[in-house]
Amino acid sequence: MYKSKQQLQCLVACILFSVSILAQASIEGHQLITKMLDQVDQVNYQGNFVYMHNGKLDSMRIVHGIIDGEIKEKLTSLSGEPREVMRDEEEVTCIWPLRQLVTVDPSSSYHGIPTIVPKELGSLEENYQVVMKGVNRVAGQYCQMLAIKPVDHFRYGYKLCIQPETGMLLRSQMINPRGRLLEEVMFTELEYLEAVNDDQFKPVNDTEGFTLKERNFAEANEGQKLKSNWRFSQLPPGFSVSKINQRRMKTSDEPVQHMVISDGVASVSVFIIKPRAQNNMREGLSRRGSINAFSKGFADHQITVLGEVPDATVELIGSSIEPKD
Repeated sequence: MYKSKQQLQCLVACILFSVSILAQASIEGHQLITKMLDQVDQVNYQGNFVYMHNGKLDSMRIVHGIIDGEIKEKLTSLSGEPREVMRDEEEVTCIWPLRQLVTVDPSSSYHGIPTIVPKELGSLEENYQVVMKGVNRVAGQYCQMLAIKPVDHFRYGYKLCIQPETGMLLRSQMINPRGRLLEEVMFTELEYLEAVNDDQFKPVNDTEGFTLKERNFAEANEGQKLKSNWRFSQLPPGFSVSKINQRRMKTSDEPVQHMVISDGVASVSVFIIKPRAQNNMREGLSRRGSINAFSKGFADHQITVLGEVPDATVELIGSSIEPKD
């Protein structure tokens, strides 16, 4: 027991002070993430970064900027198979010189530098705890470390290092529920630019004679407001259906339905297909790097659930899907 009323009052005051400090740190962390979201596309810069994933380490160069109010970006591989990726607000063009291949996709299907960036701060507050972790130094520049800790085992945790002055994300890490590092992106060189020009975003490779594969833009965006004829009896806490698409595939006589399940930070894709060949139905869990997948057959449909989330998440989503009455 406490020896005096004064000791008890002192203890209570210390606890309240600690709670106040933690609350203030959480507010500052959310403010810094908000700044990052607001500034992520508004800064002109160039530099090199490394990307650790699936047991591999890739190195890439990036140029990013705004020209006449339009976002432009170019990435060039510095390791592995040569490739160039050019993005504007309409499309993403990827050039594979060794394959003599050019692919063109809608810009909406591209996420830029492979980083973990929450899309909705409200969802972040509900499903994650933001903790300030001191100052670090990345690419010769100081940045504030943040830990984004999930409230349960249905999502990964993240560590970010954000430069307070610019809102630039200099380093990001994805952590599984056991504390193991799954993916990491980190700048090794970074230079801010006053302005950029169109020449900086032009490809180096001559693509004459290359095979062109262009995704049908109308088809890619088709069905975003469709109502699904499937439902979920249970979803992980904080997750909900955020998008429904459908498109045709050669392996099916019916359109393939694609649903996105998200908590505002993590996203899970659900694909429902009625294949012509019924003898190759996949079942069970599989994993590649940070991506977990769950597959099952339901009547004559193949259901596949995959995303950068723990296996418990894709299994729960996949097990709970069923046709509407």
